[in-house]
Amino acid sequence: MATTRLQLIAHLTYPELTDRFRTCRDGRQKARWQALWLMSQPEQPCSARQAAALVGLTADAVRKLVRRYNAAGPQAVERNPGGTGRVPRLTAAQQEQLQTELLGRAPDGGLWSGPKLARRIAELTGRPMHKATGWEWLRKLGFTPQRPRPRHAQAATVQEQAVWKKKSGRPGRPTPHGRAESAGGGLV
Repeated sequence: MATTRLQLIAHLTYPELTDRFRTCRDGRQKARWQALWLMSQPEQPCSARQAAALVGLTADAVRKLVRRYNAAGPQAVERNPGGTGRVPRLTAAQQEQLQTELLGRAPDGGLWSGPKLARRIAELTGRPMHKATGWEWLRKLGFTPQRPRPRHAQAATVQEQAVWKKKSGRPGRPTPHGRAESAGGGLV
């Protein structure tokens, strides 16, 4: 059974669609306008599948776009201008509050960690958060792990290091012949 081709309602003429497609600066909207433009060509209009293949969308996405365009007109193509995405979990004020808290100690008195921050954000927002996301927020807010490097178990004490430095004296300088000079200036 053959399906009927989706038809565009003439909210805009072919030259107007051409102009919208060519002047659009937002990449996602440009792909939408191009799909509509391809499907509205007077001589050989493309099908939704053909237009989708040419603009990098799925055929289903183009079909939904055509239905939205037919129902609401040109403003349906321009929905989500700028691609702002979803609303951030924390408001700007909450982020500032959190940054101030991060400058101090964690609630348990230790250092801040991903799981601790995730629990704090969950308290602020009332929504659960995975501990790995807490670590991502630590990094996003400009904090890095501040832990001193571990000391080698067999490292010399401060006194042993001082004795070694006194005994070693001035290290010899290499000569052009590959031998080191002694402190007196002659070759060793």
